[in-house]
Amino acid sequence: MLGIALLVGLIVWAAQAAGARELVERVVLRLRGMGAAVFFSAMALLPALGFPLLPFALAAGPVFAPTLGTGGVVACAILAVAINVTLTYALASTGLRPLVAKLMARLGYRLPPPRPDRTWFFITIVRLAPGLPFWAQGYLLGLMRVPFAPYVVVSTLVPAGYLTAAIVFGDALMHGDRRVAFTALAAIVIISVAVFLIRRRMHARAHPTPASTNT
Repeated sequence: MLGIALLVGLIVWAAQAAGARELVERVVLRLRGMGAAVFFSAMALLPALGFPLLPFALAAGPVFAPTLGTGGVVACAILAVAINVTLTYALASTGLRPLVAKLMARLGYRLPPPRPDRTWFFITIVRLAPGLPFWAQGYLLGLMRVPFAPYVVVSTLVPAGYLTAAIVFGDALMHGDRRVAFTALAAIVIISVAVFLIRRRMHARAHPTPASTNT
């Protein structure tokens, strides 16, 4: 079953690149209908192929919250992300390293070499980088073979806020709870602003400007 889901993911990745977002949503809904085990397993595997995380988060809450609880759905989603970032790291740093390197070069994705004394800072600023897809971030960090422990911690925690808010928002929207839906939406906005400010601050630290002097 997971092999079929993986194949579907390849097809959807190509379709999404062509702008077929509706197809992505249909596939997520179909996977959701297969049950929690298949759904969250697909959530762990398919983003390694470029499949977006957000449709999974929005689709998970309304169906699985009644049986798993909202906290259970959030925990399963975060575990799926942790498995996914581990998978992308393993693919990029071991047997498929040459293939992944060629793919990243062909797509034009690259990163500057990290400083050994700023590992956590480097991984965080990459994970907060705008425009660089989440899956590509993982592959690039894996190609660099950054230390695994900070990699998996940062890579899991950075999207955790968005995923939690999106799951709560999807569940509240389905059940018509406007207050909770608005709160979750506000949380997404607050997280987005916080990420923007953190990103700007970290960028300033990474590229300090010489202090102006009076003559």
